[in-house]
Amino acid sequence: MEARAEGNREEEARWANVIGDIYKRRGEYVEALRWLRMDYEVSVKHLPQRHLLPSCQSLGEVHLRLGQFSEALTYQKKHLQLAKESDDLVEQQRATTQLGRTYHEILLRSENDHSAIRNAKKYFKSSMKLARTLKEKSPSQKSSFLKELIDAYNNMGMLELELDNFEEAEKLLIQGLKICDDEEVNPYDDTRTRLHHNLGNVYTELRNWNKAKGHIEKDIEICRKIRHPQGEAKGFINLGELHSRVQKYEDAKLCYNKALQIAKCLEDEDALIEQILQNIETVEKAAEVLEELKKDEQKLKKTCQRYF
Repeated sequence: MEARAEGNREEEARWANVIGDIYKRRGEYVEALRWLRMDYEVSVKHLPQRHLLPSCQSLGEVHLRLGQFSEALTYQKKHLQLAKESDDLVEQQRATTQLGRTYHEILLRSENDHSAIRNAKKYFKSSMKLARTLKEKSPSQKSSFLKELIDAYNNMGMLELELDNFEEAEKLLIQGLKICDDEEVNPYDDTRTRLHHNLGNVYTELRNWNKAKGHIEKDIEICRKIRHPQGEAKGFINLGELHSRVQKYEDAKLCYNKALQIAKCLEDEDALIEQILQNIETVEKAAEVLEELKKDEQKLKKTCQRYF
């Protein structure tokens, strides 16, 4: 790197972070880590502590995406500590959001982990409070911290969904969409995809199939438009789940295969591919059981006709 050759450590760290971020956006998380660690090492050895903020934030996010929760929490807590020491509310808001997401993911993997529930709620509430404070501090700049506030509603809604508080989740997510509409957020902004994604899940659980389908299809449409393949794949997984719930197993299989096709084009998404393959296997077994039940029903009808 030219910056390294010139001895410009700040530029060296910045470019390592930029390159790491490019790999992260592509879904190439292992390669992203290599560059982000380079950024972190240069910042620790040669730069003032404030330069560690973006480094810790990026490393925490990538470790989270790789499911490496212990490492993610280490960097995220360091990020929050540095943000508090420098009285930086913006970075505190980012750090609390990430910590909430990590504890939420831990909850998804372990179920009924009361410590994860408590911590996810604590950090998501703190994140929402900080986002609201930051937005109120900059009323002249319409878009300032609006996205963070909407994401905070989404994160709280997502957590309530996981805790089976479906009506509360619905309220929070609908409020997020209302803010999007009131503030005239672009119809294809990525902030909206997360709300539609989670509302699709909420309405699936509430067995409101039409509303669920509408939100899931909107999520897929936006993800396709903004070229967010991970989101598009997850949208098709949700649509497959919806079809499966109403015993439309062939439609479910088609959706899962679309998700698989997208996921196979991504780097470092082995867990997502494994999830899709398991879903396909489950649907195929369910379709076989349904077919057997139909055959048994026909046999029973014929038997009844003979006797009556």
